[in-house]
Amino acid sequence: MAREEAMVFVMYGFTYLTALAWLTGLTADGSVLPNPEKLLSRPLRREQEVNQQLNTSALNTALAFEPYRDLATSTAAEQQQHNILFSPLGLASALVLLSRVSGAESRSQALQALGLAADATQQSVDATLSALADLQRSLALHEGGGVQRAESAAGTGAGIGTTPGEETGEEDAGNTSDAYDGPEGRNDTEGGVHPGGQLRVWSSLHVDGKPSLDYNSFMLRPQPTSAFNRSFDTLMKDLEASDKLELTNYVHFKGRQPFERRHTVPRSFQLNATASVDVAMMLGDDSLEAMMLYDTNCSATVVRLAHSERLASLLLLPKAELQPLEDCLSDARMSFWRSNLKPGRAEIRFPKFQLRKSYSLESLLRKSGVSSVFSHLADFSGISQKTLKLAKAPHEVMLEVEETEYEDRGRPDIMLDFSVPPRITFNRPFMLIIYDDLTGLVLLMGRIIDPTDV
Repeated sequence: MAREEAMVFVMYGFTYLTALAWLTGLTADGSVLPNPEKLLSRPLRREQEVNQQLNTSALNTALAFEPYRDLATSTAAEQQQHNILFSPLGLASALVLLSRVSGAESRSQALQALGLAADATQQSVDATLSALADLQRSLALHEGGGVQRAESAAGTGAGIGTTPGEETGEEDAGNTSDAYDGPEGRNDTEGGVHPGGQLRVWSSLHVDGKPSLDYNSFMLRPQPTSAFNRSFDTLMKDLEASDKLELTNYVHFKGRQPFERRHTVPRSFQLNATASVDVAMMLGDDSLEAMMLYDTNCSATVVRLAHSERLASLLLLPKAELQPLEDCLSDARMSFWRSNLKPGRAEIRFPKFQLRKSYSLESLLRKSGVSSVFSHLADFSGISQKTLKLAKAPHEVMLEVEETEYEDRGRPDIMLDFSVPPRITFNRPFMLIIYDDLTGLVLLMGRIIDPTDV
């Protein structure tokens, strides 16, 4: 009886990660949480209050900048010429799951990578995990529109056994408009914000070799959680005949930039000193006000463009080679950029592209101190007393960057300015950091060496 109760607790640990409890209104002990619609209507917590629960600097360092540096300085010569894309938010999602199913050592490693001290109290642990689940849920639900918003919720593994409308509290879940309807049911384009962010995150644990949700299914199905609905019974049964587990971690972000589609034209992108490719280059003319700066220490131009009210991108264009900029990366440098960006007008050209990358969670997390769960001594006593091995742990991320649907055909008169606006053209290798503007947490980051290499 005690063992059965322990198993049930672990299963609810899985759903804790995916914020199922928030969306279904049930807690692990069966009590009822506040109505999800009321939760959605709560005003966002101030950044200071959020950071009291999330050690954003530690998270960014361990899950964003350190893994990026490892990927960028790979000893394989060919790797130096490749695109890089991964998701620190996806890594955090996987770590929360691992912390729920692992024994003491692996759990401690996972929690430390999430910014918790080794001697953290259970209260601190619960607060951090709760804040991460709340953040993931908030971003998934608020940064999309209509059916896309429902898919975002489904992508986190939320809302099992419910319809998309029930998951999100949306009455018009069938709305397929690409534009995001703001609080007043209108397109909010004030302040240079042209909404169009769609974020989905998915993490799950299952027996290796058994049918599971692959990335293509994750992308195509509006509710990729039906298999997860029976994962507890299935996992327990499958473990009777297997000792191998697989942890899947998928992330998708579709970000529409504030450019009009009619201005997109083919242009040359310089890969290196001798090679170039043609890409579809978007244009933001000098009527668009952006936040920008030139960092002399990193020899790079930094441009901030908003995807929505919360999600934004830092676009980093080095003056020459990319490596000095990569060497400059840190959480402190990112904070400097965010604090010193100034509004200005510029003609911005940026490539339209789609990029998908896959890595092993082991390779991304080992340098962050998470190693025991991937070894032959892995302890999964949270779900079984038998010796289990994590056979596979893929981390797959897709990023789509395109124009908004929005076209300003009725622009107000603009005062004549006879000065020549600066031109910022991303026609050579650059970097990007997609982050939550409320907390400063990095959600995706990478470098684009070749925007045509999908």
